[in-house]
Parts: sequence; C-alpha cells; structure tokens
Amino acid sequence: MGIVNNEPGTMFKFSTKLHVHKHRVKKNGYVAINIQVNISTPGNLDRDYFPLSLDWPLELIDFDQSILNPRFKGDSDANDFNMIIMSERSRINEIAKIYRLSGRYLNTDILKRELFYFDTSKSVIGYFIKRRRELMRLKVISEQTWKNYGSTIKALEEFNQNLRWDQVSVKFMFEFRSWLKKRRKANGNLISHNTVWTRIKDIKALFGNAKDEIQVFVPQDVIDFPNPYVESESTYLNKEEIVRLIQQMDADVLNPTQFNVLKAFLFCCFSGIRISDLYNSKYSWMFSDNFMKFTMQKNSERKPKTITIPLIPIAKVFIYGTNGNLFELPTMQEYNRSLKDLAGFAKIDKVITSHVARHTFGYLIMKYVGDIYLLKKLLGHSKIATTEKYAHVDDEDNYEKTLQIQGDFEGLWKMKNV
Repeated sequence: MGIVNNEPGTMFKFSTKLHVHKHRVKKNGYVAINIQVNISTPGNLDRDYFPLSLDWPLELIDFDQSILNPRFKGDSDANDFNMIIMSERSRINEIAKIYRLSGRYLNTDILKRELFYFDTSKSVIGYFIKRRRELMRLKVISEQTWKNYGSTIKALEEFNQNLRWDQVSVKFMFEFRSWLKKRRKANGNLISHNTVWTRIKDIKALFGNAKDEIQVFVPQDVIDFPNPYVESESTYLNKEEIVRLIQQMDADVLNPTQFNVLKAFLFCCFSGIRISDLYNSKYSWMFSDNFMKFTMQKNSERKPKTITIPLIPIAKVFIYGTNGNLFELPTMQEYNRSLKDLAGFAKIDKVITSHVARHTFGYLIMKYVGDIYLLKKLLGHSKIATTEKYAHVDDEDNYEKTLQIQGDFEGLWKMKNV
C-alpha cells in the first residue's frame, strides 16, 4: 500500500491485490485473474480491475499473499505467472510513486492510460514520450525541437491517444494530416500550413527512430510519406510602419508591459537578434559601445555559434533593462499579445509576431545597404539560402535601384519619330 498526494493537503491511499470474479469460474475450475487497484481518500474510493490475461484454479489462488500456488510439484507455470503478477504490480506501483513524488493527481483512468504508454512496444505515444526525453538528455535535439516534439505528441494524443504500432500506416498518416488541417488555434483560426508540415515532419522522424530501435514494424511508405514544404510569404514592416510604431512610444498611454515590449521589438528591428536571444540578452554582451558579442541560443548545445553584431545608436535607445539584463520581458504569449495591440494602435494591418522584427531587420539592410552577404553574417546564418528568406525588397526600392541604370543614358532615350 502507498500514499498518493492528489491535491494540496489531501493524501490518497493506494493499494493493489489479486482479484477474480468468482461468479465467472469456468467448468474446469479456472478463473481469469485481475489486479485490483484502490485509490482512496476519506469519503471516496476509486477502484478498478486490470486484467492480466492469466487463468488459474480458483482454489489455488492465495489472495492474502497475492500469489498463485502450484498445481503440482515442479509447476513451472506457477513461477512464471507469479513473476508476471509481480512485474505488473511493480509497474502500477512505479507509476503511483512517480505521481506521488511529483504531487500530481492520479485516478484509475489516468493509471490505465499510463500503463498503456508504459509499454512502448504497443503504445506509439508511450514510445514518443520516452524517446523525446532520451533525445533531449543526450543533447541530440535542440530546445526548439524538444518543444516541437512536445506539441506534436500532444496533437497526436488528441487525435488518438491509444494509437498502437499495428495501426501505423499510410492511411493513418493521411487521416492525421487531414485532422491537423481542420484543427484550430485558441483564437478560432485554422493552424497554418507550416504548423501542419512541422507536425508531419516530427512524426516521420519519430517513426524513423522507432523503426531503427525497437522491435516494431513501421512501413517504409510511412517513413517516405510526402510532406512538401510550401514557402509562405514572410511578414516584415516597411519604413512607414516602423515610424508609426516608434510614434507609439508614450509611457503615459501604453501600459508598462506594452511599453517594454515595444522597446524590445524595435530593438530587434534594428539589431536583428532572435527572440530567444532577446530573452537572454545581458549588458555583458556589449563588449564595446558599438558592438554586441554573444553565443546564439539556437542550437547552442549541439553547435554553439558566437557572433558579433553592430549596435547602431537607434537600437541602443530602446535598451532599458536592470539587474544585468538588457530587457524586462513578460511571457512569450503576453509578448505576442502586446504586439497585436501595438499594431492596432499604429494602424498596421499585419499580423505582427516576435519574428517579424528579424524579417524587418532584413528589409532594412537590403533597403539601405543592399548586401545579402552582410545580412547573412549579421543574422548568424550558415547558408545563404536561409538568408534569402529575409532579404525583403519592396517594389518601390526595386524601381529606385533599377532607375540608376538610366544615369549615363539621360537624354538619349527620347528617340525621334517614336
């Protein structure tokens, strides 16, 4: 018997023992064996029965000791069956112990789910959860991939929390993708194509790991399931929109969170740093008045990369942090929610998120400098193809730059009789 702390101030008793339905004894005297689980608190008892797929003569079951007595001398089945019983009770007790130590709520329905996931040779989600922990512990995946895998597993749980390996097929992949396309965010909007693409990419990678590492069959056409990436048009702010945002800098009008978020966002527009680096930025990174040097958060555990970026005066204007940090920021959710409010104040008809600032920096470099290789260095990219996604140039800039061709031909283009 154990104690499970389900809610603050409430201790739950937990116990297991052998159980049979005596009215279901077969003609040969055998009966199916269950493990009875009791989770109780004063005034309440949650009880359920977990079948073992074992039959034994009713008269040879010792319910006090929760063991099976041998049918005859040297009965090897008795030893094997008792080992199975001991193993199953240990699994149940192990789950209860984890819940007890973490102070989490436990009932028999949750226990059933945990037992299903406990057996990763049957439960797809159970394997994914375990494998995700291992990959992070071994530093094989980045923190962002860890988060993506977590979101993918959560989506799969919503779709089919009892998914078994024998149900994994191309048909399942089509059904899961179709379900994802109909899934909605908290605001009621459908999730984006890129989110669907990420979920399918993640699940294919996890299926690939399972095929190589455990004794399950994953069809090759599941691993090869088509998942083309569709490049979506990135959002950035043009010069006029940036000016309108700067004009919102009024501490008497904005609340403190909005004011701080606006400063941080504008800093990113003029420096190009990622939101993950913004949240970790420190005064110690500024090794001179005009330069900042730091190791980027992205892939920092697998492939750490240190970059040096210039800080122009307008970027430094927005720094305001204390206690060694460049900024004092709310949660990421509140950060993006504040950006939505700020866009409305500035009458910007675009969906602004934290990453828009980095794309805006790309636009500013291409507008005023026009050097994609400099942009690649400042953004810390390894491949120029990645930088190309940030090299935004609007139509007006295209016209002005192309117009420079005309310089030496001025006056010659007016041909006679044309």
